[in-house]
Amino acid sequence: MLRYISFLIFVIAITHSTIVVAQADKDVALANEYYQQGELDKALTLYEKLAKKPQNVFYIHNSYLELLEIKQLNKQAEKYLKQVVADFSTNIRFDVDIIDFYLKNNDTIMAEKYYEQLENKVTDQLGLLQSAAQYMHNKQHDEYTEKLYLAAREKMRDPTAFSIQLANLYRYTNQKDKMIREFMVYAQERPTNIRYVKNMLQLSLTEEEDLHSFINFLMENIQKNADQDLYGDLLIWANLQVKNFYGAFIQARAIDKRAGLQGENSLEIGQIAYENEAYDIAEKVFQFISDTYPDSRNYIFAKQMLIQSKEKIIKESLPVDTAAIRSLVKAYDQLIDQMGLSLRTLEPYRQKALLHAFYLQEPEKAATILQEIINFYNADPSLIAQAKLDLGDIYIILEQPWESVLLYYQVEKANKNSQLGEDAKLRNAKLSFFKGEFELAQEHLDILKNATRKEIANDAMDLSILIKNNTILDSTQKALRAYASVDLLLYQNKRDEAVQKLNEMLIEFSEHPIKDDALKLLAKIKTEQGKYQEAIDNLDEIVNEMPYDILTDDALFEMATIYEQYLKDEAKAKALYQQLLTDFPGSIYVAEARKRFRSLRGDFVN
Repeated sequence: MLRYISFLIFVIAITHSTIVVAQADKDVALANEYYQQGELDKALTLYEKLAKKPQNVFYIHNSYLELLEIKQLNKQAEKYLKQVVADFSTNIRFDVDIIDFYLKNNDTIMAEKYYEQLENKVTDQLGLLQSAAQYMHNKQHDEYTEKLYLAAREKMRDPTAFSIQLANLYRYTNQKDKMIREFMVYAQERPTNIRYVKNMLQLSLTEEEDLHSFINFLMENIQKNADQDLYGDLLIWANLQVKNFYGAFIQARAIDKRAGLQGENSLEIGQIAYENEAYDIAEKVFQFISDTYPDSRNYIFAKQMLIQSKEKIIKESLPVDTAAIRSLVKAYDQLIDQMGLSLRTLEPYRQKALLHAFYLQEPEKAATILQEIINFYNADPSLIAQAKLDLGDIYIILEQPWESVLLYYQVEKANKNSQLGEDAKLRNAKLSFFKGEFELAQEHLDILKNATRKEIANDAMDLSILIKNNTILDSTQKALRAYASVDLLLYQNKRDEAVQKLNEMLIEFSEHPIKDDALKLLAKIKTEQGKYQEAIDNLDEIVNEMPYDILTDDALFEMATIYEQYLKDEAKAKALYQQLLTDFPGSIYVAEARKRFRSLRGDFVN
């Protein structure tokens, strides 16, 4: 009987406890519902009741505290917070909340008092420290977040501790000098950190002024730490961000020398300069590598890129100097004679072939070289494919288009899912265009509009638009066939014939949409011949007679370029860039035109 009574008492106790808990849960839910629905007085009454029992605090804390703040019940809020801090001494969330309360109420003395308590709790425990700092950051009291990390760093007697946390905090609060110092500390901890640091700096130092300031900081420190590659590495990176390729090269050269490398870092800078069309700097870099490391594995590539850099410089000076092209061919010959024809010198050999074909009017010699490359034992398949594409181009010059089609098809079939395959398809499309087979050309072009490489997709789009614009209202396609034949003459280096036919076209098709394309093409030829004023006259005709034509913004941009780069008339160039920006805000040339306009105006002063 006694055991039965004891069991009954136990059941009653458990049941009562369950009922109490269930009622508490209902009260919490009801209080939260009142609060969300804006019935604040009802919510407050329930929260006050619930807050008397510590087990309810975690379910009501945020809402109750917000409600007390809304009601401006500061005394009650202070009393509540002191109680929860006492009841839950190990939960640093409540310590942060009471500091936040006093700071919001401008009571810095009490805020500091509770901050000191918090600091003493967390500086010995990394997990608590990170949580406290994150809570403090969430409350937007970052001066206290900083104090926590610095106090822990001092207590640990480790000046590198929490460098990445502090760096990101300073990044958030836009304290760039402090951010840089902490990122440098973090980068020095281990080499693998530098990639992350560069990424963060790229996101943070968005203004050119910031980057120049960072460069100055690095320059000051590199003199004090001449034996550390870290500063040199970051100085290279920073100079590249502002396109100071020569400055980057100076540091790369120093690192190569100090590390006993054979120009690896310098070579990378040369390639970047070349890709950014800074050919004069690229020439200096590749010349240095060729002269300094003649026995290295980088020599052949550096020598090849040196010749290609010189080639780009020569081609930028219009009209192209044939004697200068001859000197490039001689340089290629000397390289191949020096190193022998091998797998490593096949690419320079191919570049030499292109000069023979497209600048010296020696397509037969070029064809012989390319065939030799294609037949070379164990040559790289991608190089063979490129040589086949080049040979296909030369067969067009030699008026053997059937051979071109065969070569293009071979490359396309063997490289279906690559850029080489897309390139081959584009060349086949252009060949179909030259032959007047516009429907077949359009079939290729429709596929290529989604090409992997942007340049191929853009070329395909341009040719597709040209065909559509000049066939929609012209069922005879006579004008477009005439234009295609001119394009073929230019491809075959028959410039005089091309100019004559274009002039005939401008008379015969003076009312046809093809006129603007003919004028633009004629201007391109005149520019290449160094007849800049004639080119401007052709482009000006597009602008004045066809102000809303699809090529008008192109014409304005080309005119401005001629004035800026060849005639050195900055005033006229600036006016034309301004006209383009004003009249054609949606043009693809807007970004570059704005950059050039600002440069001419003197916005970018080095």
